[in-house]
Amino acid sequence: MPHVLNPLYVVVTKVILAIHSVLSPVFGKTSGVTWGLSLFFLTVLVRILLFPIFVKQIKTQRAMSELQPKVKEIQVKYKKDRERMNQEVMALYKEHNANPLMGCLPLLLQMPVFYALFHVLRYISEHGGQATATAKGIAACTAYLKTKPKGFGTAQYGWSPDTLCTAGHAKVFGVPLALGFKTASKALSFGADPSTVRIVTVIAIIVMASTTFLTQRQLIARNAASGTAMPSQQRIMLYVLPPMFALFGLNFQMGVLIYWVTTNVWSLGQQHFVIKAMPHIAPGGAPPGGVVAKTTDGSSPGPTPAAGGTNGGKKRGQASSPPPPPPVVIRRQQTTRPPRNKRGGRRPQRPGSPR
Repeated sequence: MPHVLNPLYVVVTKVILAIHSVLSPVFGKTSGVTWGLSLFFLTVLVRILLFPIFVKQIKTQRAMSELQPKVKEIQVKYKKDRERMNQEVMALYKEHNANPLMGCLPLLLQMPVFYALFHVLRYISEHGGQATATAKGIAACTAYLKTKPKGFGTAQYGWSPDTLCTAGHAKVFGVPLALGFKTASKALSFGADPSTVRIVTVIAIIVMASTTFLTQRQLIARNAASGTAMPSQQRIMLYVLPPMFALFGLNFQMGVLIYWVTTNVWSLGQQHFVIKAMPHIAPGGAPPGGVVAKTTDGSSPGPTPAAGGTNGGKKRGQASSPPPPPPVVIRRQQTTRPPRNKRGGRRPQRPGSPR
């Protein structure tokens, strides 16, 4: 019975085979470099497709940083009514198009590709190894699979017996792409050493967990520079994800570890570029380069110039604040009286004054 994710398995397989066919004339059809780079460029392709979502993630986090003072006001106002407080906070986020879940969205969108790659590599490890006890190598494996042995039938997801066996025997740092720490016992069937498989995969797992930590730490350092406290969501991703991935990494094949290390290194460079292009804003939307002062009439004339800076510490493209309205001056005016010689009649005498 076809699995619901079979179309995704087919897409991942066809992309890998397409990249492999382009690289084969350069590095060779059976080379581990060819298959390793095929997984590398698969990762790059996925990250390029996710780049617009990543930019939206950064913009959302920036908007949430600006909304922090208003969120704190709501928390103080409704501290005794938690349900109302959550409703008001979510309404504030919705009004300013800020979605707290955007921080996890790029990771969640990668999960189907990640699982599909895991499944495809597991399929290779099951059928791309040694064919019989007396024959070894790619040619023997291919000939055996063409006989449609029990449990195999025909190749699935777009693989052929030849490409399946070629991918199964391809090695990176001496480790077949389809094997991992827990499947190292199959290494002899793929012409590899079990000890080498375990040592190299453990190193790859450590690198994967370390780059996961550095990726989350980079985002948190940016928020700290803008004066924003670390949300609980980011704290969880910083201290929970790396150990969790390290634990799960014992089940990952070498090809999956290549995918995950590549995506982490890509994230580090991409975040550095995007954060540099979109400087942080202090909580409340105040630019970090100046201090907002108050005039005597209560209006804000804009940020004062930073030390050694020009143009009032404003960034390029930032709209200047409107000038304060002129103060209203109330003057007391008296009615003018005509000169004495032009007044008609005599000045009326006060009562009781002598004539």
